Amino acid sequence: MKKRFVFILTSLFSLSALVSCNNSNPNEGCDDMFEDCGGENSSSENKRIDLQKYSGTNYQFDEQSTNENGSVSYEIFVRSFYDSDGDKTGDFNGVKEKLPYLADLGIKTIWLMPIMPSPSYHGYDVKDYYDVNPDYGTMDDFIALTEEAEKYHIDVMIDIVFNHSSTYNQWFIDSYNDYVNNNQSADSKADWYVWSQEFKTGFSRYGNVFYESRFDSSMPDFNTENEEVRQEMVNILKFWVDRGVDGFRFDAVKYFDYGNTSYNSQFLTYLKEQICEYKPSVYFVGECWDPINVINNYYTSKCDSFFKFNASLESNGDDSILRQVKALISSNKFGETIESQERILKEKNPNGYSSYFLSNHDMDRASNSFTGYYAKMAASLTYLLPGTPFMYYGEEIMLKGKRNTTPDDLSDAKRRLPMIWSKTDKTGECQFPERNRLDLDDTEQVEEGVLDAQEEGFSLLNHYKKVINIRNKYPFLKQSIFTNLTNKVNQDYDHVLAYKLSLNDDYIIVIHNFETKNVEIDVSDFATEMLDEVSCTQLTPELSQGKLKIGRLSTVILK
Repeated sequence: MKKRFVFILTSLFSLSALVSCNNSNPNEGCDDMFEDCGGENSSSENKRIDLQKYSGTNYQFDEQSTNENGSVSYEIFVRSFYDSDGDKTGDFNGVKEKLPYLADLGIKTIWLMPIMPSPSYHGYDVKDYYDVNPDYGTMDDFIALTEEAEKYHIDVMIDIVFNHSSTYNQWFIDSYNDYVNNNQSADSKADWYVWSQEFKTGFSRYGNVFYESRFDSSMPDFNTENEEVRQEMVNILKFWVDRGVDGFRFDAVKYFDYGNTSYNSQFLTYLKEQICEYKPSVYFVGECWDPINVINNYYTSKCDSFFKFNASLESNGDDSILRQVKALISSNKFGETIESQERILKEKNPNGYSSYFLSNHDMDRASNSFTGYYAKMAASLTYLLPGTPFMYYGEEIMLKGKRNTTPDDLSDAKRRLPMIWSKTDKTGECQFPERNRLDLDDTEQVEEGVLDAQEEGFSLLNHYKKVINIRNKYPFLKQSIFTNLTNKVNQDYDHVLAYKLSLNDDYIIVIHNFETKNVEIDVSDFATEMLDEVSCTQLTPELSQGKLKIGRLSTVILK
């Protein structure tokens, strides 16, 4: 196969520059606040680089590049997504109704937060693993969703909570009764949970005995060493696969046996091997909110992927997407760090891959960290990394939300607020998710929703769509190898990042410019043709005689 070389170049700028760019004349390709314009604030010794503005009024999309071979996932809190029956609660039919939107956005997988019966609004304390939450519809509704998703080439991944259940789960009630009554019969569930006659750290009281509950007293921990528990969990996975589920997001994997990475990895391997004998295509993504060295150790399991919390908006290290986008760390250091982490991952599991993301349901919204062009360029970086990047519903419209910070009332409900679909048409809009805490419903939310953003040619939503449209042209990015090339390609700038993504004979070269000026780069050793580009400042790049001029806040695809 002929080798394919592609350059992706992205420019990002400091906050003062971004504010200035937002206020500049839209018909001009330069403004005085940028160093390369020669204005009163300029300190650049480089020659002025002028580029033409777009002649069009919107991004252009390649209609041949679809989600069918894509790898971007979209996290959905069903309760807050779209209400199909007027009760102000999101439901399966609402998600089904929005599948055309998600496919058009380029999404390959939807991850549904817990969908099983639960006494809580969020669902992470499961009452029955073989049913659906009636707030969301019926089992038939869920099956209809998976069947319709398949028509749109969208996989359905569901949250699976195997570390703990709800105290309302009948298994827990039976386990308590069997334990206190010393039931030793074959059908006893006394050993399904972890009991003690005395209090221990991480335990809660139930009657006159204590049970392990690392998260919360409402969430008793399973004894995953019990063979009957293990087999029941395999049966649960098979049950949902039979109803159209393609993958599972495993919650809190480090808590199976708290802090025991080796045991937890072996347990994940057991589950993966069991379910893959049943259906080989099923995939796992694990949540391990720990430092990257711990996360990478989990790749010794056969779990396909783990979320990269180290690169998310919660991170402030050398692999922080936030710090790289805002040019707060050396691009070469960022590239070296990512390369090292990706190499270790592949050494531990050659078939494994990363799941990068900005924020999720347990974190403050990305809109608290990025606005304007920063939000666009954060998307450009995140969704042009290897693996299966995840986006959180509403990220594409700057949905707002952050944790309630009252010390004795740290509710996460405001991180999971209703999706906004239209500024004027409120059909399908949901109510505040935690119904018994409407006192918390005080977030000043965005006014414009999906339908409004779709009509704005260069909106954040359409920027997401454009970047994902580009990514979907290169299916190999999911399993690609990351190689840092920053020092080889760039010798003049501290914040120009270059790396290669490769798999077998397929390659792309990605170059991101985080400097506060337009740049001209010599690409003659690598590229001769411009394939595609996306610019949030609508500046048209130029390639001539091996010299590439990149407009600020822009991405260019070359080969």
